[in-house]
Amino acid sequence: MEQGRYHRQPLRAKEVLRLYAAGERDFRGTILRGGNFRNANLSGADFTGADIRSARFVNATLHGVNFSHARAGLQRHWWIGQLGIVGLIAALSGFLQALGGGIIGRALIGSEPTTQSAGIAALIVTVLVFFILARQGFTLKAMGSAAFAFAFAVPLTVVIGFAFTIVIAFAFAVAVAGVIFIAVAVAVNGTLAAIASAIVAVAIASTEAGVDNVAVTTAVTVAVASFVFSLYINRCIHRADPRFENLRIIGLAFAALGGTAFSGADLTEATFAQAGLKSTNFADSRQRPTTFTRVRWHGATKLARARLGTSNLQNLSIRTLLTTLQGSDQDFSHADLRGANLAGAQLHRANLTGANLNRATLQGAELQGAQLWEAQCLGTDLTQADLTGACIEAWNTDSSTCLQAVQCDYIYLLRDYQERRPNSGTFQPGEFTQLFQEVLETIDLIFQNGIDWKAFTRTFQQVQEQHQETGLSVQSIEAKGAGAMVVKLNAGPEVDRAAIHQEFSEIYQVALKEAEARYKAQLEAKDDQISEYRQQSANMQEVMKLLASRPVTVDVTAIAESKSMQGNDHSRNVKIGGDFNATHSNVTLNLGEISGEVTNQIGQLPDGDGGDQPSLKDLLSQLKAAIDNDGELDDDLKAEALTAVGRLATVGANPNPDPKTKGIAQRATAALKGITDTLSDTSKLATAVKSLLPLVLGVLAL
Repeated sequence: MEQGRYHRQPLRAKEVLRLYAAGERDFRGTILRGGNFRNANLSGADFTGADIRSARFVNATLHGVNFSHARAGLQRHWWIGQLGIVGLIAALSGFLQALGGGIIGRALIGSEPTTQSAGIAALIVTVLVFFILARQGFTLKAMGSAAFAFAFAVPLTVVIGFAFTIVIAFAFAVAVAGVIFIAVAVAVNGTLAAIASAIVAVAIASTEAGVDNVAVTTAVTVAVASFVFSLYINRCIHRADPRFENLRIIGLAFAALGGTAFSGADLTEATFAQAGLKSTNFADSRQRPTTFTRVRWHGATKLARARLGTSNLQNLSIRTLLTTLQGSDQDFSHADLRGANLAGAQLHRANLTGANLNRATLQGAELQGAQLWEAQCLGTDLTQADLTGACIEAWNTDSSTCLQAVQCDYIYLLRDYQERRPNSGTFQPGEFTQLFQEVLETIDLIFQNGIDWKAFTRTFQQVQEQHQETGLSVQSIEAKGAGAMVVKLNAGPEVDRAAIHQEFSEIYQVALKEAEARYKAQLEAKDDQISEYRQQSANMQEVMKLLASRPVTVDVTAIAESKSMQGNDHSRNVKIGGDFNATHSNVTLNLGEISGEVTNQIGQLPDGDGGDQPSLKDLLSQLKAAIDNDGELDDDLKAEALTAVGRLATVGANPNPDPKTKGIAQRATAALKGITDTLSDTSKLATAVKSLLPLVLGVLAL
């Protein structure tokens, strides 16, 4: 279809659906008044400038549909029908006011004391009900108070009850008329009611007693009071006064009858920029709720006179923000902005403390100096947003939070604009994104009492081998004080971080128990000595010694990560480039004792049967000899390699190996392979592991 072919041309709903099915998406400027698109899928269509008055998009799927500059609301015949209904309501209200004022005036000039008392009581109740409703609004509390006033005066006369009915009916009529036609309908209604009240009052008062000034004055006073009350209610309704919210909802529901309907529609990423939305129905349908995720409302008009259901658009400040995108220096603390489209919004120094920004888009938003502490930002799109000077203490982000191309010269990590980062100068282009996006893609391993580096190394190697596709690597090691340490592992975006974290914790605990048992046997240490050893291992100088076997790049900076910004946490962050491998220890091991123990373990294995296949005893003996005679191995590596051979001997001595025993053999095998990775191909241990280890695994049926 040529662009603009249907400009200002009427199209029936069936024709639109047929063209859409054929691949057409351009329906700009078309006239779709009264069209029925219930349950249709029109995702990606362009209805810019279209006339969609009284069209029905109930339960439709409208992903990314463009309704910019569209004209929604009522067709003319629906508007005339509503005007007629409002006229009838106004006439009925005026008649009731006139009749009530006349009856009260007639009672006041009656000759009987009982009649006069009834008139006075009716006047008092009328004034009291007006006062209660003006003070408390049309809430349950106000209606209860008014009903109590009525019940208290019931024994006097039924005139009071009639007066109470007049007030309620009048206020309801004014609310409906006010929502639809604003103050003009209210003014006309009130003026006609005042004139009718005076005429009826004079007529009733003059039937028997002649025209009495008291009767006329009372009738006119009631009429004028009703008129002023109508203006007051109308003003409160249009200012979204919560006391009159029920009346506003009723009026909006009436006003949306016959209007454009989006009930239950999926409007994800749809656009209503500059659209006229008076008398449009966005309320939930019976089948499903209306979806407003990332809908563009910028410049939309008369949205306050649309039926908005239970969406966050009911909130005046949020509705104003979404339609104007002007929120600088305003308070949106704890506001519900889920799925809001705030692309390009001006939010300088805005208070967004605790605000729910999940799945919202803030692309290109100006957030300089904004207060974002404790803000919920899961799935939030901050692409190209300017966060210079913003405060982000304890904001809640994850890997779905998009920080691409964020502009930021500096940031504050603690509330009240404390803890500036960087401490001096500014972030280089892309540095903020690199720093904070990496935080969102890490697996954080927390060690409360320091780290046993041998147990950690063996665990890391095993997990790394089991998840080779994830590209696990150590990003940083942080000392948090009091012996606590945090190791951050890099992982790909599709990695199940929770599963890897749990697996690492379980394997580390097993390795830790084995290491502690070995330290006890070797050092004859008590539990307090083991604790002291682990605390010493937490010292950053010892960490540097442990990393000395492989070239690394160390960059010490003080940062507080987004997931741990509670309080004054001045972390020391050591970033490590390259693979992590800890091979040194501050524990002096007795190689002679270890070698002798392994020899005894191997000696307990059965001898071979004399066949061609070597026995496990012979294979492990050759492995041990290669370890003892390898000049490339230092004492620590020799001790670790001998321990691994001893574990294989222990497994081989078990005639019925269980899964746990097989796991020990697998970890011992991984340890030997890890050690040979640091050796040359010509080393004795590397040659022996390459040739003998497959045979050992074959004998062990692994």
